[in-house]
Amino acid sequence: MVRPAIQLYTIRDLEEPLTETLHRVADTGYEGVEFAGFGDESPEAIADALDDADLKPVGAHVGLDMLQTDYEKTVESYRILGCERIVIPSYGEDGFTSKSAVSEAANRLLTLADSLVDDGFEVHYHNHTYEFAELAGNFDTAYDAFAAQTDDRLGLEFDVGLARHGDIDPVLYLERYSDRISLIHLTDTIPGDDDSLHVDLGEGVIDLNACVRTAVNADAEWLIYENGLTTNPMETLTSSTARIQKLLDTA
Repeated sequence: MVRPAIQLYTIRDLEEPLTETLHRVADTGYEGVEFAGFGDESPEAIADALDDADLKPVGAHVGLDMLQTDYEKTVESYRILGCERIVIPSYGEDGFTSKSAVSEAANRLLTLADSLVDDGFEVHYHNHTYEFAELAGNFDTAYDAFAAQTDDRLGLEFDVGLARHGDIDPVLYLERYSDRISLIHLTDTIPGDDDSLHVDLGEGVIDLNACVRTAVNADAEWLIYENGLTTNPMETLTSSTARIQKLLDTA
């Protein structure tokens, strides 16, 4: 059964400790959270807040630089939370400009995935827009080449809004890679407008009903809402949970 979660980057501007934000999220009806750092709080304090709020730590966006420079401390922090999924939030556009660049990115991430899997984590890669550039050869896009050169060691956290902003059909890709997608970023967007890379659900062009139906049919585990550009995090928090629950109820 697909469950709703929120990427905490969406509400990073709330002027309160992250532990208080977690309780606020739980009050809305979200069942899980995806981390993008801890703010000024300790992993132990956040773990206690998760337990108190009865929220699941769905995953954590952790940059490559942090994993490279402070690997042991980083993985131990998420182990304390009981967070079993590490998501690489981006690789960088240079990794998707050619076949050789894609191969290098794929090999680098698989090597990292091997280490994280050995330490008890699942590893996922989160797309932006640039992965969907056309690539000469047998692949539709650089994303397809990347998927072909990686394997089940690296899950695909698929962001539907960013994919659409990259000029592809997110439903097509959700279906194409359903066997590797357990985490879906449910985002909305207005293509061609970088200031509207993310908008609140229903304000963009995404066929949200079709994306959620596809997620349900694919047995994805979590729908993770994000609007990293919101100027009203409280309104976005409350409106998104109601919208996602309605989408799930009718899927």
